[in-house]
Amino acid sequence: MKVYIQTDIEGVAGFCFQENRADPGIECVQHRYRMYKLLTDEVNAAVKAAFDEGADEVFVNDNHGRGYNILFEDLDERCQIIHGRNGSGEQWMAFLDETVDCMLQIGMHAMGATACSIIPHSRWEVNDGEFYLSEGTMAAAVAGDLGVPSVMMSGDDKICAEFREKIPDIEQVQTKKALSCYQACSLIPARACKLIYEAARRGIARRHEIKPFVVKGPVRLRLWDNASHVPPLSPLGETIERPTITQAEKDYFPANKKSLPWYNGPSTNMDGFTFP
Repeated sequence: MKVYIQTDIEGVAGFCFQENRADPGIECVQHRYRMYKLLTDEVNAAVKAAFDEGADEVFVNDNHGRGYNILFEDLDERCQIIHGRNGSGEQWMAFLDETVDCMLQIGMHAMGATACSIIPHSRWEVNDGEFYLSEGTMAAAVAGDLGVPSVMMSGDDKICAEFREKIPDIEQVQTKKALSCYQACSLIPARACKLIYEAARRGIARRHEIKPFVVKGPVRLRLWDNASHVPPLSPLGETIERPTITQAEKDYFPANKKSLPWYNGPSTNMDGFTFP
């Protein structure tokens, strides 16, 4: 059995805001690595659950920001991690294909402009506003095109609500209740990890019961956001139409790269990476 773990950081227990990357001060640096440790522990709980439930292969996708957030030397040595600068390769979720049995999603956040949620951003408009997707439900839809069910997710109360609406049978861990975009009432991290382990095992065990999330094509897709992620959001680039959600998502970025403030696209520039 092959399990794919998609990750972000805003949804982990204890996370309310990210570091100011313009500030090189020790407190800011310590905050960054503290959040990395919280993310790593939650991912490790999911990895352990996958192997304990019978997985032969587990792929972890470090998908937040620059893709170098998980302290991979602390992960279960049986898994493999996909990391490094997101957007510099050809595929958003590398190694996700029809051979994957199920997907887990750890640390998810709400879509852009969601009221009272922790750092919401990225609002995908589907079919001229018929419905909207967050990064997490977009990942579930891409997996769904491959017949891969998303069986478990974690994050704040707002992203949990969106997943329940779109995938009613999914296992969930609400790691915190958002009080504003920078404040939450959170589970203690050790408790969140315990619940993630248990929910991941339940989700994997139920992988044949939970249907893949499929967006029927053709799909018209447009992204709403801005460089600071703060409303009001604006459409970034032109709407594109493709036969499937996967093709639409894949083609959107290169088609609109001049309109996306953070997108660099596939690169062979060996000096183009900045950390973090």
